[in-house]
Amino acid sequence: MHAPRTTKFNNKVPTLPQTKKPLQNNMAQKGAVDDFEVLRITALEDNDYSRWMENLPNEKQLCPLKDLAIPGSHDSATFFLNQNMEIGPDESSTIQTLGSIFGKIAKSVVHSWSVTQSMTIYEQLLSGIRYLDLRVAYREEDREIRILHGLYGWTIEQVLEEVNRYVANYPKEIVILDFQHFYNMDPATHETLADTLLASFSEIFRAPGQEGPNVTLQEMWGNEEKVIIIYHDYGVVDAYPCFWPPHLICSPWPNTADRKLLMEFLNKQSAVSSFSEDAFQVTQAVLTPQTSTVLQNMTSTLKDVCAMKCNSHVTGWLKAICGTKCHKFNIVIADFVEFGDFIPTVISFNYFF
Repeated sequence: MHAPRTTKFNNKVPTLPQTKKPLQNNMAQKGAVDDFEVLRITALEDNDYSRWMENLPNEKQLCPLKDLAIPGSHDSATFFLNQNMEIGPDESSTIQTLGSIFGKIAKSVVHSWSVTQSMTIYEQLLSGIRYLDLRVAYREEDREIRILHGLYGWTIEQVLEEVNRYVANYPKEIVILDFQHFYNMDPATHETLADTLLASFSEIFRAPGQEGPNVTLQEMWGNEEKVIIIYHDYGVVDAYPCFWPPHLICSPWPNTADRKLLMEFLNKQSAVSSFSEDAFQVTQAVLTPQTSTVLQNMTSTLKDVCAMKCNSHVTGWLKAICGTKCHKFNIVIADFVEFGDFIPTVISFNYFF
């Protein structure tokens, strides 16, 4: 890793439309966008949540970001995973061996249990999502840094292009990108990714500075800062001080496929007494399929077995405790975020405290 450098960054002292079907590969590739998809984008652009940060009351615009309730997506860019590519390095050697033996059949199962979102990045942002969970890997076969979750997805350039498109159209909305898992990434590849991020966002970065997560919307607006990058590698953060280090975000993982255990975890983790004052706090409202879960439901999907019921249950719980002041939320993430009133429910917490 190279020595620290001076970067281009200037650290200055409603009803949500339901997505009817997952976006197909023609959107993930650079093919033509059909009329139906144009109508979907138009509907999302007109919804109440495309600029919800801008529309917050003045007192919330002056709140630290860590005190806002912000909806996020889990494994945000998995709406497209390519079954024509090999199984990814995040899977166990056993799964990779099965993929080599059984080919398309094994990849189909991995795909069914790795896709966690239906909407593209741009659609998620239009729908109100402001935190993106991104996991990436270097794929030697095409020398690209790609999204990874069981299978390879979009290139990182495609993801950043959608973020840039959104913040250009909605300049008062702040987007947090959390790069928390890396695979097949040596120092040179990390440098390539970091330079790509710099080139993509240049003057609109927000560095952590002294305020860290205590920065406010109005301060970022005044500095024309729109994007926060959290990078879970201290070597990279030392070389690129515009990135936020991992200790400025706390994201406990429930790691359970049991809804009862998940709710016990969320109740404890979101209690006001356990809330961090020095970092963003992520509430992971997701069920994690265990090996036994997949084996018992080989022909089904993560969406049908875990996510749909989880979203409905969690959203009901959030609605029930909204305004009680016994729980506190900052960033709340879910799978398939368009279902179960998840996004508007999280945003509504900003109007109760």
